[in-house]
Amino acid sequence: MLIETLIISILIFFQSIFGVGLLLFGTPTFLLLNYNFLDTLNILLPISVSISFLQLIYSKKKNLEFKNNFNLFTLPFLVFSLFLVINFIDVVNIEVYIGILIIIFSILSLNKKKINFLKKVSTEKQKFLLSLLGVIHGLSNLGGSLLTILSSVINKDDKIKTRFCISYGYAVMGVLQLLILYFFSNSHIKTNNLLFILLVFIIYFPSQKVFHKFDGLKFSNYLNMFALFYGVFILIKHI
Repeated sequence: MLIETLIISILIFFQSIFGVGLLLFGTPTFLLLNYNFLDTLNILLPISVSISFLQLIYSKKKNLEFKNNFNLFTLPFLVFSLFLVINFIDVVNIEVYIGILIIIFSILSLNKKKINFLKKVSTEKQKFLLSLLGVIHGLSNLGGSLLTILSSVINKDDKIKTRFCISYGYAVMGVLQLLILYFFSNSHIKTNNLLFILLVFIIYFPSQKVFHKFDGLKFSNYLNMFALFYGVFILIKHI
């Protein structure tokens, strides 16, 4: 329990600053600690949703067009994909799949300004990427990488608007995932896991001082390089 608390505390700090990190790193970490995928979701999702709602409440900038498109094109695919996971989780080697996705999106994140497809996101591209995001997040809980890339491109690297879009995406996806898990699976949230939410309120507000001072681009690059290493490690471990 001590190790889990330490891991969650570090990841809360990351996500409190940049809007991403808890699910991206927490999901493969808890799988490596021999938690199954659905139990991992039930530990991490309430914490992620809590952070995201705080970021939404205190955000000084919003992007309403993104919100509408996200609801229309991401959420239906998320629901469909999560139902597939619930019904076929014993068939698919989820850890190998997650390792591959981390590697792909880490490379995309590190090179987004060099990839023509990601330099400018038209309305049609946005719809396609949001639909793809729903599928990826439903299957692996790792849609955060694509959500981060898409948000930063759409908002032209405006740090506050970008984090708003990431937070909104994580908040609504997390709530929907929890509802589906509660009503349609045998994996439910344990009461003691909800105690981790207390850590959010302890860590979130002090971390905002770091958010306003930090060079977001440089930190993002370090984060993605670490994610790339992590993805390779997971893949090698399970091949």
